[in-house]
Amino acid sequence: MTFKELFSQFSFAEIRPAFLNLWQTNEPKLVEHLDLDKWERIYQNVQALETKSSQYYIRLGYRWETCSPMIDMNCSVYDKADNHLDCPMACYPSWSEIAGMEVVVEKDIVITPQELVAGLLWEITYFGGTEEIAQKNMNRTFHGGTK
Repeated sequence: MTFKELFSQFSFAEIRPAFLNLWQTNEPKLVEHLDLDKWERIYQNVQALETKSSQYYIRLGYRWETCSPMIDMNCSVYDKADNHLDCPMACYPSWSEIAGMEVVVEKDIVITPQELVAGLLWEITYFGGTEEIAQKNMNRTFHGGTK
């Protein structure tokens, strides 16, 4: 199933408990400041992404709780041709391509579809709530840029 197909299955209300759990587990000091109305709008924008075909797919190696994507790379983008790791999903530059990618979950992972979608939302918005903001923040983080 593709990223977009997964997101089309649930409203934000249906993934909200799992999304809040990720925040509570990974960023407990920030969870009380979440603007859930804003997150619902972000979720709806992600649901509305147009899909582009890609030579890559997304693979979830293990759950998001208590891991750092930049260190553990639990959710990453791999090449379909040779299964070569490209990058963490959070760093992939095209959200439209992400929307069209198949999502593969390792067989030993126990995760509900709602938890998977909440984690994918966590991942795609790791650097910002839009593709443009995420690109600027990644540039600042990795390249010391200000643009």
